[in-house]
Amino acid sequence: MSYYVIAFTHQGSPRWWNRFLHPRALHVFALKWTGKHWVMVHPRIAYLEVQVLEYDQESDLPEIVARMEIDGLCRVNFNHLDTDCIRVPWLFGPWTCVSQIKALIGIRARRVLTPRQLWRHLNRGHYG
Repeated sequence: MSYYVIAFTHQGSPRWWNRFLHPRALHVFALKWTGKHWVMVHPRIAYLEVQVLEYDQESDLPEIVARMEIDGLCRVNFNHLDTDCIRVPWLFGPWTCVSQIKALIGIRARRVLTPRQLWRHLNRGHYG
């Protein structure tokens, strides 16, 4: 089964908009188990970083969480997401970490703008 682990952390770059965000959800990124390694998809303000981590077992996730000081995880499966429609027919707004993760996993929730809102949306939508 194909899935992403969406990770929420309090370690974000110091930006002026951080004062509007929940202190334990300043940033969001994704991890994917490929069968051989963990791959991290880390959205940045100017680019998207994709990195293969040195962990080579699916059970290494708790160690990754501890090392990266991740505050929350949400597992997103792809067996029920609507992939037949255009995700965002009109793109307005900044290309944030939340926008990039929503594009990665195929979520079309226009009102989800912050990492905390994404956390609530994923947990409410039974994506795991």
